[in-house]
Amino acid sequence: MTEPPLSQRLWDDNRDLAEACLEHPFIVGLADGTLSESRYGLFAQQDHFYLDAYARSYAWGAVRAQDWDTRRQFGALLSGILTEGTLHEKTAPELGVSLEDVQPLPAAREYTDFLLSTASLGTIGDHLAAMAPCAKLYGWLGTRLADEPFADRYGFWISMYSGSDYQEKVEIIMGMLDEHGEDSASEAIKFRTAMELEYNFFDSAWVNGGAE
Repeated sequence: MTEPPLSQRLWDDNRDLAEACLEHPFIVGLADGTLSESRYGLFAQQDHFYLDAYARSYAWGAVRAQDWDTRRQFGALLSGILTEGTLHEKTAPELGVSLEDVQPLPAAREYTDFLLSTASLGTIGDHLAAMAPCAKLYGWLGTRLADEPFADRYGFWISMYSGSDYQEKVEIIMGMLDEHGEDSASEAIKFRTAMELEYNFFDSAWVNGGAE
């Protein structure tokens, strides 16, 4: 039997955290429309801050890449993140949320520090293992939520992350992890850490966002 690729094995090893995110009240509220605007608004602010670091991390990858194909792939992923960032720019005004001078919560700061330090100091395998969980998890959550009836209120979020354009970006970064990863303990730790930070990110918005 052929062994699954590295990216699939890392994902399978961390499905417990993916399922925990799916069952978190923040994600449940996204799907059924009961998530308060104050909680989603805080999430949007924190995610706007996070995406800036995520984009810079992709840029680091392009700078450090040793060949043109890898550099182009990082460039394509960076372009996708810049597009993703417009989601909050479009919806924030409707929620009365400002994206200017966002003060990061500890969960967001810890995650962005982790990404940028890994991008600048780690191997390319470590870098991709740290970044892939965000893309994969959001694509997986979007698809899972889209498979069931969902409320219109946050349907834009579900539609974006279940959409073919986003899923294509997921395939790119997971494929890059398979190509450049070394199946090391360090990569496994980076992947697990990023998944834990993803859960903490949702939980932080839920806990600190208040309720209507």
